[in-house]
Amino acid sequence: MQIDRRAVLAGLAATPLLGATGVQEPVTIFAARRIVTMEPAGPEARFMAVAGGRVLGLADSLEALAPWTRGRAHTIDRRFADQVLFPGLVDPHIHPMQSAVMLALPFLAPDEWHLPSGHWQAIAGQDAYRARLKKLLRDDSTDPLVTWGHHELFHGPINRAVLDGIAPDRALFVWQRSFHEIIANSAALARIGLGERAAFDAAMAAGKVEHGHADFDKGIFAETALLVALAKLRPVLLSPERLASGFAGLHQLMATRGVTTTSDMATGIFAQFDIEAGLIARSFGRADTRARVMLMPIAAELDPVDDLDAWMANAKRYASDTVLLDRRVKLLADGAFFAQNMRMGPPGYTDGHIGKWITPPADLRRQVERYWRAGFSLHIHVNGDEGTDAVLAALSVLDPRPAQTITLEHLGYCTEAQARRIARMGLMVSAQPNYIRVLGEAYGREGLGPDRAAQINRLGSLERKGVALGLHSDFNMAPIDPFYLAWIAQTREGLDGTVRAPEERLSRDKALRAITIEAAQVIGMDGMIGSLAAGKKADFLALDADPREVETAALKDLPIAATVFEGRV
Repeated sequence: MQIDRRAVLAGLAATPLLGATGVQEPVTIFAARRIVTMEPAGPEARFMAVAGGRVLGLADSLEALAPWTRGRAHTIDRRFADQVLFPGLVDPHIHPMQSAVMLALPFLAPDEWHLPSGHWQAIAGQDAYRARLKKLLRDDSTDPLVTWGHHELFHGPINRAVLDGIAPDRALFVWQRSFHEIIANSAALARIGLGERAAFDAAMAAGKVEHGHADFDKGIFAETALLVALAKLRPVLLSPERLASGFAGLHQLMATRGVTTTSDMATGIFAQFDIEAGLIARSFGRADTRARVMLMPIAAELDPVDDLDAWMANAKRYASDTVLLDRRVKLLADGAFFAQNMRMGPPGYTDGHIGKWITPPADLRRQVERYWRAGFSLHIHVNGDEGTDAVLAALSVLDPRPAQTITLEHLGYCTEAQARRIARMGLMVSAQPNYIRVLGEAYGREGLGPDRAAQINRLGSLERKGVALGLHSDFNMAPIDPFYLAWIAQTREGLDGTVRAPEERLSRDKALRAITIEAAQVIGMDGMIGSLAAGKKADFLALDADPREVETAALKDLPIAATVFEGRV
């Protein structure tokens, strides 16, 4: 059969670019005093055309957008005419299940918290902490009582015996500020069936808990032992009433502080992936949702799986327009920074203690190689410089795969030499800047010494080396408030008002990129979100001031007039 090429071309020429039979959605043009796009090729505009939840185009005049409105239903929305529009913020590391659980708990922490549950004042000193805990026990009849936020360097040591003295007849669980450790009194251990040493030891053995992560006499469940405690506490922590309240609080926090996208960095912490993914999908899949979430399995859950392709195909049933699932996996190297469980290289800790491995280096290396060969992008929790050495060594043997990326999560402390290696290897970093704010002074006194403590969050070095960088809350390690995190990264001001290692501050531009376009990049979503450009999701904030121009102090509590998700005000 011969094809008349000229006839085909003539037919194509006669066909409208936009199919005549296609139904076009109405266009809304948002007018603003200024639209900050975070796109270098077109950093500002005055008008933005939106339809179907996506940006059609931006321009400095309505006339320039006429190709999008000609012969098409459209409206001009001037409600933000006197304000600045800014891309929807990206917090690339929140655990929605953890957030829902934590938002139902009382916060007794060294730092101040403003939450849907109320204003929780900072607590300093052992006497103040124990007095607040005793008052909570009198005022709150919840049984068992679970609190969050204790930190030994701020509140003094605490263990099973201390808690028995405070609450001899009531089950009490105290969650350490890191989330990675729980301390229980005798009544609490009995409540979860671990009141006898034999039962405790059997549970640790069954859970394959690493040596030194659990202590029956002290009532401590740390790192790998924490998973055993969480399994026992699941009926309490995951009650429908708690989760409903917690998820509502999470959505409120995200909308109030302008977060339109996040990634769940380890779906399956409290329960299996299927359980958590179902609960998260139900919460973020509602018609009135104002944010999207990416689910990400934890390596420990995938390790026993033989057919990873089949597992991923099955997990896709939780996906929707607002619940995303990419071929990414979360791995964990060393322990928590807030608990001084991170693995530190020489000279180690000032008191001589040794940090903890969540995944021993040999096992981590096997995980890295397996998931990389299987086509997964890697997100690796790592906190100390010894931990970073182990991670970089595992990554150094991988073959280049341009379609896959590697992001280091947290990176609490690294050396300058490691920062150079990170840049040379083309790695990205999703950093937790609240470490330097909350812990800089305390870790200078105990643990790291003043020089290394001042260099927590070596972000300025990463910026100078061109490393793509996101800033995350990892709620409740930090508030869900990206502008606040950007302020910390730009100032490095501690709770005591001291600025430590000012050379490691981020520039304003980098700090803002780290909560928008580069935050999207570290989770592989920069083609969809993170800036305002044609074809991207129409997520944006209405602000009274341009975040690029406000005084540094104003960035900390920058008011957000409105959060718009996919063009819906």
